[in-house]
Amino acid sequence: MSAAPTVEVLIPHHNRIDSLRATLDSLRRQTAPASVCVVDNASSDGTRDVLAAEYPEVRVVALERNFGFGAALNRGARESEADLLVFLNNDAVADERFVERVRDRFAATGAEMVAACLRAPSGEVESLGVELDRSLNPYDAAHGAAYEKLSGMRVEPLGPSGGAGGYAREAFAAVGGFDERIFAYLEDVELALRMRLAGMSCAVAPDAFVWHHHSATLGARSAAKNELLAYARGYLHWRYGRSLTPGQRARALITDAVVYAGKAAIDRDLGSVRGRLRLRRDVRDVPRPPRDPRVAGLPLLELGWRESLARRLARRR
Repeated sequence: MSAAPTVEVLIPHHNRIDSLRATLDSLRRQTAPASVCVVDNASSDGTRDVLAAEYPEVRVVALERNFGFGAALNRGARESEADLLVFLNNDAVADERFVERVRDRFAATGAEMVAACLRAPSGEVESLGVELDRSLNPYDAAHGAAYEKLSGMRVEPLGPSGGAGGYAREAFAAVGGFDERIFAYLEDVELALRMRLAGMSCAVAPDAFVWHHHSATLGARSAAKNELLAYARGYLHWRYGRSLTPGQRARALITDAVVYAGKAAIDRDLGSVRGRLRLRRDVRDVPRPPRDPRVAGLPLLELGWRESLARRLARRR
């Protein structure tokens, strides 16, 4: 019988030490062994002193400034020797069998990615991985579903949510890890795209779940989050947009225009507009990637713009 894969849980972190405590306490209660690493993005709330005093078993990667979500995980992953990297938000509390079930799904399927389940405090599913439609509009798989009904649902995400997902360390390294041009949000979607284009697969582990306080860091409708999301969304289209048909690109523009207009009216800020303008400045002198015919063969959702818009607006509710 082959040995069970070794596991390391990596947590990107910036301030909010009380939330991190709850995450780390839940990892101490796991039924399967796992190392734990906190990658600290230059916290100013005493995080490093707390980790040294209260969690001496945790590996700490101390960064000199806030590099963002994906960049922090890249740095933690480079120093890991585990077979399986499990990425976890610092506002998530893991069920006691979370690590065991992600590990066992990884071992049983041979998939390079394993999508775990994020659950809202009210109990329903927040995400069972990430999805994209053929206009590259992103969604959370099974969002809003009753957790008890997941066993009867067919869910085939493109990849895991970065908030709770497993990655074969060698596969993650082979594609270069997260794209560090994305500071936060949708970096898991972009990574899933590259791993799928490299021929890799994603398994789902709905019984591996964590309780998640969504957008606890920046706030669900904050200007900062809107700006980062719009930047990342624009980057997806800049990087992969040449692989879409004219109709697919048009649907993407329509849904973005409606969503951004709604954010400006409802949230009363122009963060989304600022994000797209900042992206245009950042890539102005960068050669745009060419068309990739492999994109057409990816497991992307077939949605019209109305259904796409409805799903994106449902996520805000």
